[in-house]
Amino acid sequence: MIERDALCLVPAAQSALRGANAAVVGILTGALYDPVFTSAVTGPADFVIAAAGFVALIAWKVPPWLVVVGVTAAAVITSMLN
Repeated sequence: MIERDALCLVPAAQSALRGANAAVVGILTGALYDPVFTSAVTGPADFVIAAAGFVALIAWKVPPWLVVVGVTAAAVITSMLN
């Protein structure tokens, strides 16, 4: 624990950790975009539902379980109307 705290004070180590974090985010984005996003978002209504869920999580800090329930309900209602 003490070594990690000391390592966090070294600017080069901070830069390396930021770079590693950015690489992980990029890899996860690429891995999730192709199989998940392209098959799940098939029209404008799906995109609006996904965007609303993202905004609810990030900007409004809605609990994840509530976002899952809301997005699922919106998707079911949308599929019933089509």
